[in-house]
Order: sequence, then structure tokens, then C-alpha cells
Amino acid sequence: MSRCVYNLTVRGYELDSFGHVNNAVYLQYAEAALWNFFRSKGLMEYTLDRGIFPVLMECSQRYIHELKLLDEVRIESEFTAKREVMVCKHNIINDATGVLSCKIQGRIVFVSHERVIHSIPDEVKEILERETDEDHN
Repeated sequence: MSRCVYNLTVRGYELDSFGHVNNAVYLQYAEAALWNFFRSKGLMEYTLDRGIFPVLMECSQRYIHELKLLDEVRIESEFTAKREVMVCKHNIINDATGVLSCKIQGRIVFVSHERVIHSIPDEVKEILERETDEDHN
């Protein structure tokens, strides 16, 4: 399992009419953490060079506590390889209070330009199997 931490601040345009983060924005936060992980591990270049791209096939989210304007947010993510999919789990946390706001889990596959699903490359599996805990923004 590979771990990564990503930090951000809630922005005004992410709020709904009740003044807290819109439900769809939590998915954007998880996606930002995912791309940060790919960038920090050199996986963007690796997959682009091989003509394959990560595609989110499914995800689920559970809201637990609201986030509000200018809250500092910490996203703790775990990435693992299970058979032919990459599993990602994100805990979205209010950094000041330590309160868990949302849990998101997704399944990612690697797809070519021809829309063919490929096995997770061995090099990617090796990265996912390393026990790491990094903070990149």
C-alpha cells in the first residue's frame, strides 16, 4: 500500500447555498489528491509514455461532517493494486479539528487510446506495494 497526503483550503466557489462544501466538490478533492499522487511518484510520465491513462471506473463516498469556507483540509490517501484495478481510499479531514468530513473509495483501471483496458503495469504495482507516507502539494 502506498500512502500520500495532500493539503488544500476550501474556496468560496466550492460552497453550496448552506455555506458548506458542495457534495460534488469532495470528489474533486479526491481527484486532486489522486493526480498529486501520480505526479509525485512519476506515474504521469510513465503512463503517458506507454499510451495508457488512469480512468476512474467507480467510486463511492460517505459524508460525515461539513467543511466550510477557508477550512484547511488534509486528504490522506491510500493506493493499492487488487487484481487488474487500482484501489484508492481518501479520508478528507478538517486539519484544524481533526474531524473526518468524507470518505471516498474508488477503483481505477488503465486504458489505452483505443479504449482497451490494460493490466496494471508491474512498475506501477511495485510503487503501489511500497509502504510510503508522503506530503506533496
